[in-house]
Amino acid sequence: MSSSKDLLKDSITTVEVNSRSNSDASEDQLLSPIHSQRSYGSLHKELLNDSVLQIDLEDLPHGRHLGLYSTIILFISRIIGSGIWATPSNVFAGVGGNPFLFFTMWLIAALMAFAGLYAYLELGSIVPRSGGTKVFLEFIYPRPKLLISVVFSLFTLAFGISLTNSIVFGKYTLFSLGYSSEFIDSSNWSNYIGLILIIVTTLIHGFSTKHGVFVQNVLGAMKLFLVAIMSLTGIYVLFFPEKLTGLPNHLDMDKFFKFDDSSIVTASSVSSSLLGCFFTFGGWNAVHTVSSEIKDPVRTLKIAGPVSLLIAFFNFILINIAYLKVIPHDEVIKAGPLIGSILFERVLGYRLGRQFLTISIALSSASNVFVVVYSISRMNQEIFREGYLPFSSIFASNFRHTNTPLWSLLVCSVLTSFWLILLPANGKSFNYIVSLEGYSTQVFLLLIAIGIFIIRKKYPDQKAPIRASITGTALIVVVSLSVLISPFFSKNDSSNPTYISYLPPYYIASPFLLSLGLAFWAIKFKILPYLGSFKYHREIETLDDGLTVKKWVKVHY
Repeated sequence: MSSSKDLLKDSITTVEVNSRSNSDASEDQLLSPIHSQRSYGSLHKELLNDSVLQIDLEDLPHGRHLGLYSTIILFISRIIGSGIWATPSNVFAGVGGNPFLFFTMWLIAALMAFAGLYAYLELGSIVPRSGGTKVFLEFIYPRPKLLISVVFSLFTLAFGISLTNSIVFGKYTLFSLGYSSEFIDSSNWSNYIGLILIIVTTLIHGFSTKHGVFVQNVLGAMKLFLVAIMSLTGIYVLFFPEKLTGLPNHLDMDKFFKFDDSSIVTASSVSSSLLGCFFTFGGWNAVHTVSSEIKDPVRTLKIAGPVSLLIAFFNFILINIAYLKVIPHDEVIKAGPLIGSILFERVLGYRLGRQFLTISIALSSASNVFVVVYSISRMNQEIFREGYLPFSSIFASNFRHTNTPLWSLLVCSVLTSFWLILLPANGKSFNYIVSLEGYSTQVFLLLIAIGIFIIRKKYPDQKAPIRASITGTALIVVVSLSVLISPFFSKNDSSNPTYISYLPPYYIASPFLLSLGLAFWAIKFKILPYLGSFKYHREIETLDDGLTVKKWVKVHY
């Protein structure tokens, strides 16, 4: 049976193995989380000279301040975003307008979200510190040295954009002003409006963190309002009789298993539909990036995660039933990202539904942009602090006049602006980005699920405080492999909901971007040191604002 020191040397993680007392009924060992900052610091010192990649630990000066309620709110605010107002049309189109397959996609996505949540809870109970996916991957795959850290960091940097919410903001703003869906889909004005929002958000966050947080909190109140409206609308449409509502019922059970157009259904379109559902449920893993700030993280996350997902699932099912019941199915397919606004107009009329609630969705999307840009800037700053990329010290530093990560904000702003200018205005651009980002995310979720089995095989006598089910973890592996492989067996033509003529298919572009990270790691940390007869020595540089940045110094031999 492994000792504490052996376990640390083998896996280079922030866990220690404690034997239970003799009075315990079980003799199993428990992988116990380390909660105290003192333990973090001592482990960091103990592992400082280890040759294997280590997970760096830092004390948090503000400590753990997020309780159960705050964590649930954080979960819900990240899960319920623009997805439920924008993706159902693509999901329905991808399955050929078949209601049964439509709801099957949402059920699979919900099961995947719960399975993924418990996989993260298991790893989070072992490593209850901020960092989320990056920390877990480094824990599971410490070798080849720095590979997973570099690839995931560059992926995160490349996809550190707030594109989908910007597109939704632009489209819903125009629709609330009375412009037709045909005009919105044929002009680039929605992209330009999203671009203006990105610039304004960057300027506000870049020159005053206090004012940026204030604006996002004010706009964030719209999300709570929309969650309530979502629930009430679904209940009204589902449970109130047609005579009272005056709404026609297009969800005919006789056609529940029939296709509107089966010719467009391919493995790629179904995969895209699943990725759209995954995107809508996305956010369940985001809270693990701030685990170091959560009080009693093992217990809190164990309760907050499932409760939040159940709330989201209940609301998503209600609103999806409302979509298919109120809107003719051919219009659902054509609606694109505007489907939420079309529903509210049908249920509540032009003035209240199309104008008031549509602009409310737009403001909620703007709130998401403020939150995401704020989070991405901090995430980008941490990536630049790793020192992998040129000019890392500059991009990691805070702007001296405002003490904000302005340079990291600009990276997010420039990348988002690039995509907004590049992509066409039609709904397929939204579908393409959702699938592109979701495909890469699915790769890392697959690695996390496989990692659960690796950890259990490596340490069969030790158990984590929270354990994911074998069935759920296996489901992640099977579904992820299906989503990743199936698009290669389909045609990519104009009938595909993600098709853009001048861009490679999302299932080609995504692996290509990941391979660039792999190539960068191989060249910087393997090929160049071999050809130049040197090794990298890591040093810590302290910037003028007190922030520390890693520097990789060449040491020739």
